[in-house]
Amino acid sequence: MSELRAWVSMLLVAVVTIGGVRAQDNRPLPDPEELYKAVRANLVRAETVAHLYAFKERRTDVHTNPFGRIGTGGTKLYDVYPSPIRQLTYRRLIERDGVPLTPAELAAEDSRYRRRVAERQAEQAVRADEGQREADALRARERRQRRVEDIVNVLQFTLEDRTVHEGVPAFIVSFVPKPNAKPVTREGRTAVNFEGKIWIGEATSEVMQVEATSIDDITFGYGLVARVGKGALASMTRRQVAGDLWMPTRIALSGRGRAAMFRTLVLDFEVDWFDYRRLEGDSATPFLDSGVQRQSSRRP
Repeated sequence: MSELRAWVSMLLVAVVTIGGVRAQDNRPLPDPEELYKAVRANLVRAETVAHLYAFKERRTDVHTNPFGRIGTGGTKLYDVYPSPIRQLTYRRLIERDGVPLTPAELAAEDSRYRRRVAERQAEQAVRADEGQREADALRARERRQRRVEDIVNVLQFTLEDRTVHEGVPAFIVSFVPKPNAKPVTREGRTAVNFEGKIWIGEATSEVMQVEATSIDDITFGYGLVARVGKGALASMTRRQVAGDLWMPTRIALSGRGRAAMFRTLVLDFEVDWFDYRRLEGDSATPFLDSGVQRQSSRRP
């Protein structure tokens, strides 16, 4: 899973305005703990199976240009093949600024990935027995679950009301960092910098929308690359993508700060995820083990 996609796990439980229509509903609200328990179970389930679904990612390049802007370097489209081993996830670049890569460029991308896989396999040769692979996969799933649990543990939630969000009955939940929260994961340490609101589907207990504002600075590259000041805005959308499975489909970030410690910075970019597809089996290298790899090896 890419670095940014891992960071989205933070936004799932991390607003500025309420965009839904206020529902005229006098029914009592559900028990908050029971609702949060169901939501947490859904998020953990999605994290646990995320590596089984390939998807496309369209994003703006994130870098600082001479005018102190991040996210203004054009768009790229990737075909992403997740792996339970993070280093083996393949973000296959297929398009730059709306122009597809040539067959030769795709072949070069695939060749670099195959070399990376070979290097990783050589490093792990002494641990290549089936039992060790299963143990590695289990640890990866446990790490994903710890991220979600840590985020939930460092935030304090308040069930506010019912509403209708995009035509769907939903609950509104606000959140703030818990006093003296002690996060243990990178995602948890980021989550404590945000407060906001979450829209949760009443029938599904799935997070539909998150909107948040930062209450402290957000740093990139330990503050050496960029530091975004208090008041940065983040929004995240989740949708049903396969069966009863929900996944992130969009994230937007905006704010102001400093780039390279001295230049004014404007942060404004979006990432979209779409075309989720269930992979065949549960492979550490799904791209190489699929028909896509065989097709890409053909020369024009």
